[in-house]
Amino acid sequence: MIWDFFTFIRAATEFSATALLILLGCMGESMNQGGENKFLLASVHYGLTVMVVMHVFGFVSGAHANPCISISCYFLGYIALEVMLMYVACQMAGAFAGYFLLLQLLPKEVVANAKPGICLVQPMHSLSTAQVVAIECLLTTVFVLGWCALWDVRNGRFLDSVTIRMGLLVVACSFAGLQLTGASMNPARTLVPAIYYGNPDSVLMQLTGQILAAIMVPFVWNNAYTPRYKPLEIPVCN
Repeated sequence: MIWDFFTFIRAATEFSATALLILLGCMGESMNQGGENKFLLASVHYGLTVMVVMHVFGFVSGAHANPCISISCYFLGYIALEVMLMYVACQMAGAFAGYFLLLQLLPKEVVANAKPGICLVQPMHSLSTAQVVAIECLLTTVFVLGWCALWDVRNGRFLDSVTIRMGLLVVACSFAGLQLTGASMNPARTLVPAIYYGNPDSVLMQLTGQILAAIMVPFVWNNAYTPRYKPLEIPVCN
């Protein structure tokens, strides 16, 4: 990888995209703590935030804003290993920066009264470890499959409304799993609040499912959904 100005722009974009995702997404969630429509509003808001981030930063760096997406992009062969590592590092740094800024902007009483914490996702207590890992893996798999379809060259004619469709995909996954595991589908969004509140053990199951999906889905896509064409045989003239 050549460390030039273009590379710096891509790194800064991933930092900014993840910071904006955490800032807007968690701000909306923290201001809708109660009420019967809490999970409905949180799901729609998270999907809209993803749509905004992709619309603003997508044409610069791809707007992954999610280590799972960058890992899958690497295993699909679209980015090099050093680029993937750079993306993940910038995403985690951006998540910490966005979360820090969020805590400075929110009223103190909102931060103090947030249960279990600002943007802190926790699985249902009745779920087993295997269930939490499987649910988070399933939700992240659906999300990563959406990105695999987005990157596929066969999808080149259907990119006009991609930000809206990806936002709705996030809404659908959130509807399905928000009350079960939190449905963050993003290690940065899962890990940063847990580290701040000193409770990282509660998110290890979610992280396991997310990373497992990020590694597994590219191999499934390449081997099950990508056609294998035989090379054209050219006759040899003597």
